[in-house]
Formats: sequence, structure tokens, C-alpha cells
Amino acid sequence: MNLNLDKIKIDGGTQSRAKIDQDVVAEYTDLIKSGTIFPPVTVFSDGVEYFLADGFHRYFANRKAGTPNIEVQVHEGTLRDAILYSFSANHSHGLRRTSADKRKAVTAMLDDIEWQDWADREIAKHCCVSSMLVGNIRKETGATKKDTKYNKGGEQKTMKPKTEPLKPEQFDQAEVDAEIQKAATDSLQKENEDLKDQLTVAMAASTDDLEKEKAESIIKDLRSQIRMLEVELKAMTNSRDQFQSENIQLMKQVAMLQKKLKKIEDK
Repeated sequence: MNLNLDKIKIDGGTQSRAKIDQDVVAEYTDLIKSGTIFPPVTVFSDGVEYFLADGFHRYFANRKAGTPNIEVQVHEGTLRDAILYSFSANHSHGLRRTSADKRKAVTAMLDDIEWQDWADREIAKHCCVSSMLVGNIRKETGATKKDTKYNKGGEQKTMKPKTEPLKPEQFDQAEVDAEIQKAATDSLQKENEDLKDQLTVAMAASTDDLEKEKAESIIKDLRSQIRMLEVELKAMTNSRDQFQSENIQLMKQVAMLQKKLKKIEDK
């Protein structure tokens, strides 16, 4: 069926790729304008809303081409059904998934309070990746692994996985020392540049006032540009430091929650 693009929801977390490739969108747009017919996109409908689960590059290409409607394949289901479906989208068609796309899908499942209880093999099968990749990402994220049930002597047993608390990020002292040395070098370089500026102005003063004003104006403009760059660099550095700090705090919280969970499981 044909569906108006405005009726399709794309902001519910169903875009499981690491990013949208704008070059592919542009290529699809040209093909659509030339009359190429693409396969329908996949949407889930709960009876009220339509959630896009597969076909984001085609969706954006139609938007860019100015076509009001798009061919869709509709499945009954909720937003959550659409999200789960999106993790396996594009495995056998469309733009080939990158390693980042696969990691994003697996990580999203391991971040979910329900889906993280799936066995590694189940997640791997659904996301169309290897179980080894799922296991590695589970270890990185510290996601709780599902209990393993087995039979022993006719009696069902439950084996609980070992939980290892995440360790706070460790900083290499050599890298820290290198950063300190770099900061000191930058400071000396700035002082050197200031002295050069003063020397330039002094040399200009030995000619005439016009040249002096010209030199001062050029130096002032350059200094203004440098200050703007320094402000941007400082903002980026602060953002990085804040991210690292928040990351450490989150890992500590995860470790604490894992310890509490282990105590509960051992009771």
C-alpha cells in the first residue's frame, strides 16, 4: 500500500544503524527522480501510528525527491515490535551493514531490561551476527547474562553466571605526563608569540604611523581568531572531561548494582 510520508514515525528508536549515509540518500534520490522503483519500506502499525522499522535511506530519499507517498509493507505490532524487528533489518538487502551497525543493534538489545536476558546465541541469531560478538559486547557493557538451566540426574538445576564488577577507567601516567608537558610547551609558545608581536609593532613604529596601525590591526585580527579557537578547544576539552567523568560514575553505579544483585541471587 501507499502511505503518506508524514504519517510515518521515525523518531521512536527504530533506526538501528550507527548513522544515515547521506551519499546513499543522494544516490537513491537521483534514482527515484529518474523513475526507479524501490522495494517497499517496512512499517509496524498499532492501529493508530505507523513506525518505520526498515528502509530509512529510502524514506529520506523520497523526502529529498519531494514525493509525498511511499510504498510500505505493514506489520501489526507496537513500537517495541518495530524496534526489535529493526535489529535484523538490512541483513540480506539494501546498504550492507557496517561493523558499527551490528554493534549498535547488539548493544541496544543488551541495554534492554528484557532482551538482555536472552542467551547470547538467541541475540546473535536475531541480529544476524556471531555469538562471539554478542559475548564480547556483553562483557564490555556488563549486561546481566541469562541463567543457564540444565538437567543433572533427572533433576533440573540452574547455573547462575558469574558477575564481574566493571573496573573504573585507568589512565596511563605516561599519557598524563605527556599532556602536562604539552600544556607547558603551549604556554611557552604563546609567550614567544607575544614577544614576536611586540617586536613587530616596535619595528613598525620605526617607519610611520600608518604602517604601525596596519601592523597592529593585523595582529589584533589574528589574536581574535586565536582566542576563538582557544575557546572552542576549551569547550571540547571540557565536554570530553565531563564525558569521561560521567562514564566513570556510571561504571561505578553498575558495579555497585551488580554486587547487590549477586547478594540477592546468593540468598
